[in-house]
Amino acid sequence: MKSSLLALLILTLSFNAIAADPVTKEAAGKPSVFKDVLKGKLVALNGKRVGRYEMAAEPQYYAFYFSAHWCPPCRAFTPKLVEFYNAQEGRKKNFEIIFVSRDNDEKSMEDYIKGDAMPWPAIAFRSLDRIKGINKYSTEGIPRLVLVDREGKVISDSYEGQTYVGPEKVMNDIPTKTAK
Repeated sequence: MKSSLLALLILTLSFNAIAADPVTKEAAGKPSVFKDVLKGKLVALNGKRVGRYEMAAEPQYYAFYFSAHWCPPCRAFTPKLVEFYNAQEGRKKNFEIIFVSRDNDEKSMEDYIKGDAMPWPAIAFRSLDRIKGINKYSTEGIPRLVLVDREGKVISDSYEGQTYVGPEKVMNDIPTKTAK
């Protein structure tokens, strides 16, 4: 009986030591497949201008927003996404929206970011053609919002197969799909 109790105590202490081990925690929070792809390629609205942006910490989920200023459905949806994002103050550490412009030039992209006061980072216009790891999520039309985990697995998409269900579906999925 004493040896069973002792074995249980040792097992419990070992489990707690492993759970508290910073190496184990670090392995659980290993860098995402997007860390290197995005490094040095992000910009964000800073006051009235768009400039370089570095994420303070990597989120658990990314929501890639493919959109353009010339797209009327995009222009109708973007203010809803901005309102939603701003209302998610407590969840921002779990997910980040990344704007992936489909505009024809940098000025149009920046005007869109400024005009809609996008509070999330964007991929710099000059880097858009070098992000194959992200562009693969937008093979169809826009607006498109794709929620992925750190490994790049699609959690929610504006398309279900070949059927367009819209970015609102993904926006509505974010709170439940990213909850811990």
